[in-house]
Amino acid sequence: MLDWCLFCVLLLPLVQMETTSQLLNLSARNFQLDFLRDLDDLVKQRAELSLNNYLDRLGSNPKNANYTTELSEARATSKFQSKVTLIKQLLDRQPHLATDLEPTFVLRNLIFLNRLKSTLRASKDASNQEIRLMRMHRLCQQFDLKEAHPYQESRLINEETIGKALEQLNLTRSEVNSTGLDLNEFGAQLYERVKLSGAEIIDNYLNILRSMLQDIIEGDQGELAGSSDKLENMLQQLDAMLATQDFFEKRQRVYAYMELQLSTDYENMRDSARSQHLTETLLAQLKAKGLDLFVIFLFSNFEFLDLVHRHWDQLLPQTGSLLYDETARQLYDLQHLYEIFKMDTECEAKYEAYSSALRRLNERTVDQAQRNRHIFELLNNAARNVGTVTFSMIKAKCKELV
Repeated sequence: MLDWCLFCVLLLPLVQMETTSQLLNLSARNFQLDFLRDLDDLVKQRAELSLNNYLDRLGSNPKNANYTTELSEARATSKFQSKVTLIKQLLDRQPHLATDLEPTFVLRNLIFLNRLKSTLRASKDASNQEIRLMRMHRLCQQFDLKEAHPYQESRLINEETIGKALEQLNLTRSEVNSTGLDLNEFGAQLYERVKLSGAEIIDNYLNILRSMLQDIIEGDQGELAGSSDKLENMLQQLDAMLATQDFFEKRQRVYAYMELQLSTDYENMRDSARSQHLTETLLAQLKAKGLDLFVIFLFSNFEFLDLVHRHWDQLLPQTGSLLYDETARQLYDLQHLYEIFKMDTECEAKYEAYSSALRRLNERTVDQAQRNRHIFELLNNAARNVGTVTFSMIKAKCKELV
């Protein structure tokens, strides 16, 4: 809930926001987050103008002549806390008359801005957490539905079932050889359907890390002063990934950062006591927020896998004449194999049958240089992290959520 201080700044700026930004959809899942981000951006802009204006006033005071460099750096930086710290420092070193209330008002307003920033960040964290829990609950409900309505395994498409189906349709093999399913077009339509939701899944994960780093950077943690450059670099990398629009490119940047830069940092700093302390602080922040990144990662992969297959099923052609087409048969079979595994996630053989079929399809799109092969690569990578052991952990977490 937004407290009174946030409500106060909502009244006037909202009129301006309505005319300068696109109207937010009240039914959108990210309405709260988008609203809070717009408000946060406005607060940062207004606060920075006020802080820089007061820094200019301090700079014009002859008593602060020795702080010209510090004042210039504080005005140039985008770090809110750096500006606040210098203002407090210069106010503390000046004697004040008992009747002069300006320093008191300045300090009071700095406290207000700090409280407002904390309130906004806490509200964004709460909204993110709410969305994440709703998504996890939706995924967990599927296991309850499976127990109530056991899945009847259908036979996979083979020559026998094809022959019988075509006989009923009074079709011959020669009549259907001229038609076929375009794998490239199927991949393009599938990617178009899942790209926005897929990007949201990644962004939700990145926002957890960003919020945590922001808390540490802006917090009063002097023992991490030596790691400030590393933290700022991590924050810039996260911002770059969040700003990436294309879903596949976003995923590639995330994996590249995790696999290359983080592993390099680990090799360079694994023996450093400062690095160990930074890692412990990050983990402590996560624990304090009640977050388990590994569990969230598992759920994210399952969520993406299920998202793709829901649209996959909708895109499969319903015309029986396509049953002779090799591509259509491969796509039908893969959908069946996923549904079979999903109904019995503890069966290693069913998982292996699904993942192997998916791997073969991915290899085929690579060998044929399909233009829209990226969606199959994304799906194949997600499936590697969704096996029988993974689902056991997901189910255990679902029991905790109930």
